Amino acid sequence: MTKDLVSYKTSDFYFSHPFTESPTDIDTHIHDCYELFYFISGDVKYYIEGQVYQLEKNDMIVTNSRELHRIVFNSQKNYERKWIQFKSEFIFPLQTKDYNMLTYIEKRKLGYFNRIRSENVISYGIDKYWLEIEKYCQNDSAESSIMIKTLLVQMLIKINKIFSENKIVIMDSFENNEKINTILDYINENLNKTITLDLLEKLFYVNKYYLSHIFKKSTGFTVIEYITYKRIIEATKLLYKGIPILEISDAVGFGDYSNFYKAFKKITGVSPKQYTKEF
Repeated sequence: MTKDLVSYKTSDFYFSHPFTESPTDIDTHIHDCYELFYFISGDVKYYIEGQVYQLEKNDMIVTNSRELHRIVFNSQKNYERKWIQFKSEFIFPLQTKDYNMLTYIEKRKLGYFNRIRSENVISYGIDKYWLEIEKYCQNDSAESSIMIKTLLVQMLIKINKIFSENKIVIMDSFENNEKINTILDYINENLNKTITLDLLEKLFYVNKYYLSHIFKKSTGFTVIEYITYKRIIEATKLLYKGIPILEISDAVGFGDYSNFYKAFKKITGVSPKQYTKEF
């Protein structure tokens, strides 16, 4: 059972502080925005692309709109966290041509440098920003919305400093599997082609059944699940560009439109046509 201790939402910003008793695994998903995740308690492994992070109290996870992730619980310990989801439009008025607050969140290789360790969260005072943002999310005062925005901007600046000054420390935060990383790179670069387990077996000299096992263990996703999600993400980008829907099905490697339609609707919640109208 999950209880929302605090929740605040606008069109391009969402803050939540949930508490869950006896949590269950959270399936593969992706957001159409940036997410900052602050871990308070629980027994959690956070899978992002090809990396897995065992979280400790006060750790933070940062993801962009292209990173598949899922959460697995090692035990039924109570699970508490805070998270912020926001779109670039929320901070756009405060961006300058000389300083991009989203540089490190956006430019990282997918699945790399997602975790900010607790010692950095504390030493850079980011935990204080979480407290302040939560306070204003509960406050109906006239200045609350402005304070939330300016506090988030300050937090992002601190995150940029951590990424730029402590890359070696952050790099220790994931378990690496070079074979899987190479396969992930291949998939992301060849989404328009037919990709099967048999093909991956031949290309990377690894038994397909063993590949399926280590892929799921390393990433938290099945091979097919990962490929499908990535193709749908690419399809949404092509829809933004105004490319006809029937052409997109081939362009992202589905071939058969009915399979593309079913996968698109399952992942996005709407049909390709509806997505074009709404987004």
